[in-house]
Amino acid sequence: MKKIFITGLMLLSLYQVKAQEVFGKASFTVPTGWQITRTANAVSLEKAAKKGVVCKIIISATEKGAVITDAEYLQYRTLYGGTGISYQNQRGAVTRYEAGGLISFFSKGSSTQQMAPVQSYFYSLSNGQQTLYYQLLTNNNTCISEFNQFMATLTMELEEAATSGQTNLKATTGRAKKQPPGAPAAPAPMM
Repeated sequence: MKKIFITGLMLLSLYQVKAQEVFGKASFTVPTGWQITRTANAVSLEKAAKKGVVCKIIISATEKGAVITDAEYLQYRTLYGGTGISYQNQRGAVTRYEAGGLISFFSKGSSTQQMAPVQSYFYSLSNGQQTLYYQLLTNNNTCISEFNQFMATLTMELEEAATSGQTNLKATTGRAKKQPPGAPAAPAPMM
């Protein structure tokens, strides 16, 4: 009985490791029921939903350069935030989070797709040397809930220090870990 239990735990841990996707410096778990599409520049996760429901997550390839100020984030969002999306630009519309050596910015926008209102939740994530973005496009609270679960699994590698090797810190605890830090960002708000 003990051998069966240990074997079961080992198989479960292998399944969980296999479920983690890697794209450049980012790793994440695809939400259950979502399809993944890879290109050289981005990964798209999309949930098959009933007609008129939009559920799509986009993760960009990591590129050189850090986004560490509000102004840099706004320039970055202008480049990658999508066409036809209106973002809030008033004071306080951009939120910054920092933890475990990672810096994340967030803002919310809206657009219309096929005559339906769609919300955009646009995040940048930087390790001080490189930046990627991830974005949710949706018009459904179920998608937001699944996106928040996705964000809980999203991690980004820290840059290697020239003399001390790679530093990996868990964003929530600050203790040394063998995994990269999680994305330091608040969940997307429900509509």
